[in-house]
Order: sequence, then structure tokens, then C-alpha cells
Amino acid sequence: MLANPRAALVLKTIGSMKSAFEKFDSERKLQQYNIRHFRPNVSFVIDRSRYVVKTAENGAELEECLKLRYDVFHREYMAKKRVTGVDVDSLDIACDHLVIRDKRSGKVVGTYRLNSSLFTNTFYSAGEFQMSRLLDMPGNKLELGRACIDKEHRNGIIINLLWRGIAEYIQRTETKILFGCGSIKTMDPLEIGRVTKYLTDLNVLTNEWGVSPTKKFKVKSLSTVLEYLEANPFQYDVSDVEPLIPALFRSYLSMGAKIAGEPALDREFRCIDFLTVVKMDEMHASFKEKFKI
Repeated sequence: MLANPRAALVLKTIGSMKSAFEKFDSERKLQQYNIRHFRPNVSFVIDRSRYVVKTAENGAELEECLKLRYDVFHREYMAKKRVTGVDVDSLDIACDHLVIRDKRSGKVVGTYRLNSSLFTNTFYSAGEFQMSRLLDMPGNKLELGRACIDKEHRNGIIINLLWRGIAEYIQRTETKILFGCGSIKTMDPLEIGRVTKYLTDLNVLTNEWGVSPTKKFKVKSLSTVLEYLEANPFQYDVSDVEPLIPALFRSYLSMGAKIAGEPALDREFRCIDFLTVVKMDEMHASFKEKFKI
């Protein structure tokens, strides 16, 4: 049976209208946040065989990063049906943005937002955590955030390149403290409790900076779940927890990161965030040597 040509025309028109709206909405956000006028605070380029590691140089390159972030955070993680979009907020214009570009395809395949206290005193993490004592510590601080890697390039090579770029930025800004939200994709109370217990058992979770989630982001059931796991140890197995820990989060732990208190519950992105902190003078020597920090 032949398809109804009128129906086919209607569907085509709807598709065209939807595409036009998505493009209009992206353009509106780019203008709202002044992305076209972006200029970096710190610039460098590192050539590594197939890839280039660099900071975004202009608004067009930053827009590529924002589109990759949309594809990963919104389409993949949040299952949004829009084909195109940008993940952008008011911090992006003030930050630097690490770029991993595949020289074969020309595509941006990895990005990381670099927010240095040299250039701003506004931090994404402060929206989820009470962390004034940490921010008052002496020395330049660097907040890492909005990390994402293209689905086809999630491997150790790209993670190493991200850290190579971060190491370069640390040196150029004389950073003393790294921090940022380490995300884990779960909202299940039992899994949240298991991950928290796992980090506690690793002796990396600390309350020394007095960091805690704000009321809006607090995991209200956490203490109850931890008590349940303590009373029912058969409900906890490390082999169930380790697959939940992303490779990037594990790389923080491998360099000597500490986890500052309880996780925050990010309902928008359907995940939990742990505030990860690395003091440069406490970073593992092997990591410093590998990335020449």
C-alpha cells in the first residue's frame, strides 16, 4: 500500500519545524550567555599523534564543547529526544574549557570545564555544597567540572589526555587545590549508601573541611541506609559497588583525592555528586611524575 502523500508531507513539515525550533533555541541560549564573545584566560596547544589537547580559543570552539555536553548529558544520560542542543550556563563564559580534538574526524571528542580562582570567585560546586572553609584555604584553586567524552572515545587514552591538559593548566595557573563534583549515575538509596560505605572503607571520605550538601541537595535517607547496611552486612558487596564508579572518578582516587563528606543528590541529572578534593602537595608522586606536574 502506498503511503498517504498528504500524511508524509505533514510529518516532513513537523520534522522541519522541530529542527528549526531546536536550532533557534540553541542560538537563543548562545546569545543569552554571550558565548560568541568568549575568549580564553589561558591558552595552550599540545599535539599528541591522533589528538590535539588544548583550551578552547573562541566562541565557535566553545560551542562545539557545549554541543558535546548536550549530547552526553541530555540526550544520552537524560534520554531527551531533541536531536540538537547546547548545555550552557552562566559560568561558561568566565571559565576555560579543555578540548580534546580527534585530528582524523576533526570532532571535539572530550571536554572539561576549568574554573580557576584566579579569574572568578563563583563555583558550580557551591550551589550543591556548603564549602566556605575549603574556599577560604590559601592558594589558587581550580574547580573541574562538566567533564564528558564522546561515547565512541571512552577509553584510557582520552582520560589520560584530559589529565595531561589539566596538568598543563595547573602549572600555568600555579594551582594548589583541585576540587569538583565527582558524579555517579544512581539515585537508588541503597546504591547511594553502598557507594558512601565503599568510600568510607577506602579511608578517603573526610569531614576535615566541614563540607556538607545544602538542604536542597541532601540525601535524606542516607543515614538510615548506612545503619541498615551496618546491621545487614550481607547486603553489601564490593563487587556490586565498583562497577558504579566511573573511570574518571577512579582516576581522582588514584591520584590521592579525598571525598569531602556526604554526597549531594542532583535530581536534574539523576545522579549523586561527591565533592572531590586534591591538595597538590598531597597528590601521589606517581601521578605527578606521569603528567609532569
